[in-house]
Amino acid sequence: MPLAGNRCRRCGGPAAEPDGECLTCLSAPPPQQATVIWGEYDGTLRRALLALKHHGHDELARRLGQRLSSRVASSGLADGVDTVTAVPSHSIHRLRRGWSAAELLAREVARELELPFARLLRRHGTGRQAGRTRVQRRALDRRSFAARRVPRSRSVLLVDDVITTGTTLRRAVQALLAGGATTVACAALSLAPDPRRLLA
Repeated sequence: MPLAGNRCRRCGGPAAEPDGECLTCLSAPPPQQATVIWGEYDGTLRRALLALKHHGHDELARRLGQRLSSRVASSGLADGVDTVTAVPSHSIHRLRRGWSAAELLAREVARELELPFARLLRRHGTGRQAGRTRVQRRALDRRSFAARRVPRSRSVLLVDDVITTGTTLRRAVQALLAGGATTVACAALSLAPDPRRLLA
């Protein structure tokens, strides 16, 4: 189901007011200028994403990507964007699965929005965030991502499949900005709820 209620414009999490910022972002703002999320990582959406990521159902990327691109378009987040890219999985994991779920979604978003897709990030290390606690996820090495060549004055839309703590997006956005991107906005298909999150 699509996310309901007020959302923080910076991280996409719950907020007290429409288009406001949650207390987490007010105290420690993430590097992206904005984030949109389609739905909660639960129920049917969770099963669909697991089927896409781990059970060979790459055909689901089309429908899921269309839902995300519709949310991006209606939010105005794509205005001024030059390029769509994805949070990359490590090459070993990509070879094992046959594809990257985030990249399949990003390519569909780019197609729907009539924007170019490019692989702008490399992932270092073989560690996975899946299965880690929130504390372990937040400790993700700052060098986990590096930008490929990103022309300056480029506005990038970064796509991922699931946001849990937001640390992966933060590291990926930092790498894009360090690599020459002027601004980065983020879009994710789903958000894993955190009951401890503070609202604005």
